[in-house]
Amino acid sequence: MFEYFESRAPNFRSRLSETVAWCSAQPLESNLVQTAEIQERRKIGERAAKLSQRGHISRAPGFWKSFLKGRARHLWAIAKVHEIVPLAEQLRTPFLRPSSFLTKQSAVERQRIVETLAEKRADQLRKEHRYPLAVSDLSGGRLLKYAPDENLCDGAAQYSSKGFFDVDNIPPWDTWVCFIEPYLIGWVPPRLLELANVGIDMNPEQCILWARET
Repeated sequence: MFEYFESRAPNFRSRLSETVAWCSAQPLESNLVQTAEIQERRKIGERAAKLSQRGHISRAPGFWKSFLKGRARHLWAIAKVHEIVPLAEQLRTPFLRPSSFLTKQSAVERQRIVETLAEKRADQLRKEHRYPLAVSDLSGGRLLKYAPDENLCDGAAQYSSKGFFDVDNIPPWDTWVCFIEPYLIGWVPPRLLELANVGIDMNPEQCILWARET
């Protein structure tokens, strides 16, 4: 797997090692205690996500797909799932905040966005004397792929992952490794694998998925 990524991004291993070193030093939370009200709102949100997913993949007539998606939007409005993303700030270090991915950006522009972030992160690791010498594996984590041009921005992955993904289904920028067209490649720490997996399962258009390990 590493050989493939290196063939597309020569600095892949160094960027991966920096990402692992940076994220592994951050305080991570994955299972926050929630009130009964929040739990009920999450259930409503899960129903909405499943309806949205059915509407997206269904081969039914257009009016039925529109009905399912409309019902999903109604349930999301009831649940106010955008308010229950307790981990929305996690692994999103303010000074690393990148420029946004836009629909008409070229691969070169997106590579520049990710490289700018990676350089800031690498410089900070050096200043803190934490720059890694090497990394030989994924340190228990997994690589994630995000396709900006496939995104529907429905927020399903955001609420189900408690904010690991944002409303545009983008993984937290501290985890970004590189951009290899058409995907942003990120590294998910082992403690957050379950959260990320739930978000992926709830993403109807499949713009986020795990990278194959072979």
